[in-house]
Amino acid sequence: MSKNTQDHHRNGAAEAAEAGAAYARAAGERLDEAQASIDRAIEEGRDEIERAARQSTQMVRDNPVLAVAGAVGVGLLLGLAMRKKG
Repeated sequence: MSKNTQDHHRNGAAEAAEAGAAYARAAGERLDEAQASIDRAIEEGRDEIERAARQSTQMVRDNPVLAVAGAVGVGLLLGLAMRKKG
């Protein structure tokens, strides 16, 4: 193999390695962005669940009779549904 051919192959290999490294960096950056987005979504979901739990707790405290009546109604409906299927 001539010196020119060897140099050409080395240059091509170096360029391929650089391109591969650039793609790896870009993929890593996209992965970091996706992870950050997932983390934000999880935190927002957690906040929303906590807010709903606080609202539910406050509603039960403010309206205990209504809460018990609702629970009895749901239990009755579930009982009827299970009885028909079983």
